Amino acid sequence: MKQDKALTQQDVDDAVVRLKPVFGIPPGRYLAALYGFLVLFALIMLLLWPGIRHPGSYYMIDADPPGAAVYVDGVYADSAPCRIFVAAGAHDLSVGRPGFATVTESVTTRGRLFASLLVPRVERLSFALDRPSGTAVLAAGVREFAAWSMTGTPSDAYQLPMTLSDAARAWSAEPSPVPAGFPGAALSYASSAPSVRDALRASSIALGSSAALTPATLGRLVKAAAAELSVDPALLAALAGALPDGAKAALESSPLYRRLLDTATTEAATAVPARSSAGGTVAGVALVSLGASTTVIRAGAALPRTAFVPGFSLAAREVTVARFREFVEAVPEWAPSRAESLAARGLAEPDYLSGFDAATPGEPVRHVSAYAAEAYCAWLSRQAPAGFRFELPTEARWAAAAAAAGDSALAVAVLFDGTRNGPVGDAAADAAGFSGLLGNVWEWCADSFAVHPAAGANGRASWPVEERVVRGGSWANKPGLVDLSSRGAIPARECSPYLGFRVALVKLDTE
Repeated sequence: MKQDKALTQQDVDDAVVRLKPVFGIPPGRYLAALYGFLVLFALIMLLLWPGIRHPGSYYMIDADPPGAAVYVDGVYADSAPCRIFVAAGAHDLSVGRPGFATVTESVTTRGRLFASLLVPRVERLSFALDRPSGTAVLAAGVREFAAWSMTGTPSDAYQLPMTLSDAARAWSAEPSPVPAGFPGAALSYASSAPSVRDALRASSIALGSSAALTPATLGRLVKAAAAELSVDPALLAALAGALPDGAKAALESSPLYRRLLDTATTEAATAVPARSSAGGTVAGVALVSLGASTTVIRAGAALPRTAFVPGFSLAAREVTVARFREFVEAVPEWAPSRAESLAARGLAEPDYLSGFDAATPGEPVRHVSAYAAEAYCAWLSRQAPAGFRFELPTEARWAAAAAAAGDSALAVAVLFDGTRNGPVGDAAADAAGFSGLLGNVWEWCADSFAVHPAAGANGRASWPVEERVVRGGSWANKPGLVDLSSRGAIPARECSPYLGFRVALVKLDTE
């Protein structure tokens, strides 16, 4: 067998590689063409492809005051001052901050095709935000604070912005008298420890009349806080849930807190339910009359709220499609055809009165916003007796009706039975005379929704928010999952197939 010859370094050095022609083209030419193509491709990818793939411009955005949020077509982009990329085309750039009026500018963004990666197109925009006068700054902050509070418990990946503190700082630049009840209202809307901290921080700024903590402002803060607690001791219960364990235990063991719990427990246990009776028919509305009572609003682990409710009358059933049709014929601006216009004004959603024309006349009207329900009440009040008006019931009034119905409402509840696909118009009446009080459709109440209804009850009248209370459950809820104490929070503009309303008749001087 012939042995292989071992390669040496000299053999490697003497080796020569010769390329063959391709289609008769000598190697020197096609290699030069290949290298040229690669260089051209690299230049295209570097100088042209970025502008083709992502046409647009960068915007350098400044705002006065700084820290304002920047939105592109309603989507958050960054906080000013900042540099953001905006795709080519027509866009709306909005800049806003709690306590200031949002500024929106329409822009048409052009892209740069050549060398956009190396020398991008950059434009500069400056925005000056106008601050509303007086307490309008705080009112806007409270509304945004309550909306954020409803988004759930924050985590490491999701944090709540300090919207109310930002609004209070904006207000403190030109402080004005603050209506009573601000701390109580703010704490009643807070749903987590971070939102409670935001409420406390904003309250310290508002009550101290300054964003700076000095001996003078500290004195004003202590005095104002003491006054708030004297008229609204339930603030302690709203505060307790957000304190660290040690501080919470110290507060809950204090004599003041124990007296608060004892008083709340006693008042709830001794609440006097209203007696119901037939209230006749007024303006075509069959009514149930309810005498004066004390009622209890429960909200999970929160301190229950006990409230005195003067006598009033509540509709025996929800407003029907037929009755609401009379309203929209008399007031065409609330007709289904105006849904787009109402949505643009924030008074409804685009699906306002969806399916209304084909709905059964006797079933409860649905897909109706709280604003539309209030407009209906204003129209119906023209037919009310002198000295009376129709309105959405407060949560306390609705709770009084629920207490009068008691367990009898469960026997005639319109809840999900496995086959039901909508509400009914012929629900049986409970012992108090109400139909559909439990189930059928959730019902709008007049109140702003508060996580802690016992705290800030009076202050919320001066500091309302978009989220409204709804009560009673709907036809889509399974038995056992809702009862007459169930409550929820829905933005007043929302239109839902599970949500309607009934009206209350009250005296004009009734609080």
